Amino acid sequence: MEKETYIIGVDVGGTHISSAIVALNQKKLLENTYATSHVANMESQETILDTWANCLNKTLKKANGLPLTGIAFAMPGPFDYNMGVAKYPEGFKYGGLFGTDIEKSLNPLLAHNKVLPVRFLNDATSFAVGEAWLAESEGYKKQLCITLGTGLGAGFIDNGIPVTSGGTVPPNGILWNIPYKDGIADDYFSTRGCINGYAEATGRTVKGVKQLADAYDNDFNAKQVLENFGGDLGRFLSPWLTNFDADVLVLGGNISKAYGCFGNTLQQVFNANALSITIRISKHMEKGAIIGCTRLFDDTFWQSVKNDLPSI
Repeated sequence: MEKETYIIGVDVGGTHISSAIVALNQKKLLENTYATSHVANMESQETILDTWANCLNKTLKKANGLPLTGIAFAMPGPFDYNMGVAKYPEGFKYGGLFGTDIEKSLNPLLAHNKVLPVRFLNDATSFAVGEAWLAESEGYKKQLCITLGTGLGAGFIDNGIPVTSGGTVPPNGILWNIPYKDGIADDYFSTRGCINGYAEATGRTVKGVKQLADAYDNDFNAKQVLENFGGDLGRFLSPWLTNFDADVLVLGGNISKAYGCFGNTLQQVFNANALSITIRISKHMEKGAIIGCTRLFDDTFWQSVKNDLPSI
């Protein structure tokens, strides 16, 4: 029997951090080791790292002697993923970490008897890698996996490996900064995009997409915002799906939970563009990202990606 490799996978979000031990060969997150903490992202470097370490130490406490190989982070940008250095601008979320070498600064705070190597992968890429890996048996080769939440994340996957360059994908394999309508994609395919759309139509403010989805059957404007969201998303994604020759589109993030409210208009646009593609809603969400980033300690995967890790 092949010896198991145990990695701590970490997902860093805008206001949270979550961690768990992953049995790499089994593609299995050990649920009893899962921990999560709220993060005040505008605080100092010391406060943020202490919060991160506190979360990871909860996971370490549940390790029960398992031989850990390393720590893998699903990390939002801007970040130097090769050097492990934060590039978040001062004055913005996680700005207190600007210029911080995360591995060097975090390891001394961890309750572990040895220094663990740390590797980093973009959070949206980690989600895409995890989704593709966990669905490997379904036989899809080319996948576009997107996260719809506070922002738009994307990962183009070919045979399990993220594609970040070449003529079939946008620069660095990201979509959030692609021009769309009067701004960029992130302005529209995000929570704030939906909130802004409803405010423009009604002059009223909602807290988030769940509130719009709950009102879908009784509020014409909520229904219109979500159906327009689906149509716009279809128009935006169609050329990229075609160019990449994707055979499946995977949707994650909190907005994907409202798929029943925007899925029909999304599919209608795909049909109008003669785009035949499977649409799958993630069952794993952030845990897919936690599992996905741990592939950085799979030697074959690491050799495939280590020279293409972005520095943004």
